[in-house]
Amino acid sequence: MVEGLRQGRPLVKFRRVLPVAALLLVTIATYRYYRIPPRAIGFPAGPPLVVRPGTSPSVVAVAVNLPAGIFALPLEFMFLGNSPKQLRLFDAFRIIEFSVIGIVFWFFIGRFLDDLIAWNSLRSGSRWRLSDCVIAVLIAAEATLVLAFLANEPRFDRDISFLVSGVFWAVLGYAALIFRILQFRAYPRMSKRANGSESH
Repeated sequence: MVEGLRQGRPLVKFRRVLPVAALLLVTIATYRYYRIPPRAIGFPAGPPLVVRPGTSPSVVAVAVNLPAGIFALPLEFMFLGNSPKQLRLFDAFRIIEFSVIGIVFWFFIGRFLDDLIAWNSLRSGSRWRLSDCVIAVLIAAEATLVLAFLANEPRFDRDISFLVSGVFWAVLGYAALIFRILQFRAYPRMSKRANGSESH
């Protein structure tokens, strides 16, 4: 029985792959953004405007790790004050904090996918954890708030990356939450079944 379960386990653990993939995505976006030299746009009056083509890596970091904002934004207020965007290293701080905190959320999303695959392939109940349910609620709630804010923003088309990210994380959050609820309802039956098989 144990040998069969071991053979049925997937080779890829999403709880390990997804956090690394998110870090690589932000790292590559940051490298590509700063690898291209900035351009200076001249004006008849006043100094030229220096701009960089492409999406800012801080925007990429926030969009990729959107649920991290529930902890990252209070940290910015605590350490950077009321006007963090005026600071020189604000972009670097935001990239690092969202990427690091995002590891936690990507780990839980990866574990949700691992448990879902085990549920479908092995037809057995995986372990239910309260932390998984809490994180799923946080992800779904924050993504919903972001989408509600963007829906009431008259110029939300400028934040298309956040709109796509909000939809993406909302789907993941609600899917994970529904699965954890179903898992919680089935877990007592699975536990009794496992105890019964051990007694025999």
